[in-house]
Amino acid sequence: MLDLLYRDIAPDLLKVEEEIRATLESPVPAIASLLEVSGRYGGKRMRPALVFLVAREAGGVCEGHARLGAVVELIHLATLVHDDVIDVATMRRRQETVNVRHGNYEAVLLGDIIFSRAIHLLARLGNRRALLALTQAVSTVCEGEILQNRHRQDPDLDEATYYTIISGKTAELYAGATGLAAHLAGANEAMVEAFAFYGLKLGIAFQIVDDCLDVVGVEEQVGKSLGTDLRNGKMTLPLLILRERADAATGALLRRVILGEADVGDEAQLNRAVRESGALDEAVRRAAAHVEAGLAAVRAVCGCDSPALAAVGRYVLERSL
Repeated sequence: MLDLLYRDIAPDLLKVEEEIRATLESPVPAIASLLEVSGRYGGKRMRPALVFLVAREAGGVCEGHARLGAVVELIHLATLVHDDVIDVATMRRRQETVNVRHGNYEAVLLGDIIFSRAIHLLARLGNRRALLALTQAVSTVCEGEILQNRHRQDPDLDEATYYTIISGKTAELYAGATGLAAHLAGANEAMVEAFAFYGLKLGIAFQIVDDCLDVVGVEEQVGKSLGTDLRNGKMTLPLLILRERADAATGALLRRVILGEADVGDEAQLNRAVRESGALDEAVRRAAAHVEAGLAAVRAVCGCDSPALAAVGRYVLERSL
């Protein structure tokens, strides 16, 4: 699905890759090796692709869009390196994580290097609005991670707090990418806000599906360590829905797993309960509602549907489930 979308923007994405490669260069061999490994964390480059897809809808691609795409992808890469340390993950993009290869010490510093280089590249974009928005986005991402950490092993987490967490740690960067893409394309303020809202809703949906995959996905298909949410005591949307529907025994099972008191086989039993209760399907249904809300906002200001942005939404909802 994405291959068809990416075909038209392939030359634009090549410019992003050039920006990323240049930004991740180092004359120090040890640092260059670390940066090269992190550069392969990129995956589908969805955020840069969204920059160009939105730009086409909002007024046209300009020279600054490639640099914007590189900046948002570099910020994303830095968060992945740090996330893997936090989650004690061992696999990312079907390869060993930086923290496994080189230890937490170097992984944390590598994430910091990527963050700083992303901000340096952002400053070179020469757009004050982009500088203010994305530096704030980095702060919001970190705040979301801290809030999530404060609610580890909290089986009583409420849904509103869950959405605050994922809006911060994941969706904020999507919103920054899509809103600024429209801004650089010369869109009016109503369009900028609508495209930013689309990005926010898409990011929320992406994280909900990611949380579903963490419970029931297959590592070989998804390409990264799974089950880390359960092992780290994180309550996510499919588990919140399960808690609403659970009988006493299943509710007790969920609490044991989240509190880190699970017995052998408890996680597998909980995975089955998520599937059999319909919690997984309900979580994906709610993710789809977020995608549709974002598309509706764009439709309202543009006066028509966007097949490209709708296709991205379908991909987010259907990936490896």
